[in-house]
Amino acid sequence: MQSFLVEVKLNTINNLKRDKIMLSKQFSGIHIEAFYTKHYIPKYNLNDGETEIYIPDFILEENLKEDYDIKLKYNTYKYNSFLDYVQDKYDVLYYEAKELLEEDCLMYNWVYEPRIYDEAIAHLCNLIPFEIQNEDEDLQLLSFGGCGMDFTYKLEAYQLLADGSYDERSNFAEKGIAYFEYYYGKDSEVVKEINKLLLNKKVA
Repeated sequence: MQSFLVEVKLNTINNLKRDKIMLSKQFSGIHIEAFYTKHYIPKYNLNDGETEIYIPDFILEENLKEDYDIKLKYNTYKYNSFLDYVQDKYDVLYYEAKELLEEDCLMYNWVYEPRIYDEAIAHLCNLIPFEIQNEDEDLQLLSFGGCGMDFTYKLEAYQLLADGSYDERSNFAEKGIAYFEYYYGKDSEVVKEINKLLLNKKVA
């Protein structure tokens, strides 16, 4: 019985070789840790009163500073920070801006947990970095900040700048820097930073 099983297995292998069945390359994440872990936002029940969302202050500050009148009246000598000033003088506007930013952050149901979390690089790539905290979890995540189109380029740009790595099946691997120039613009800061990286590192 055992010799029959061995013979069947050998015949199967020989048939595979004879028919030249091609195997496709698929990254499993078993042998090499994946750079991103995908999370489904609705499962966290963010309205339970126990889960907190934290978005970096510098992003909220930048959004608020786009209001010219607020920026014009800011007195740097009286307040420790621009956000302190806005919260003191324009309390309603401060919380409205914070709420809108959180809505943008959670607009799409899927978010990404990177192996390397860098808030400045995420913001440069037009992603929204944020944290979800409760007694069970503390996750550092990246949001597209929108929905309705393919934002894969943001994640590919982030991985390049945060880790100096890229997926061999990525759009960047196929199209090179032109891929980012198309979405971000040739003169954008993120494309300039990627070009610097490519000059200093040989792309395998």
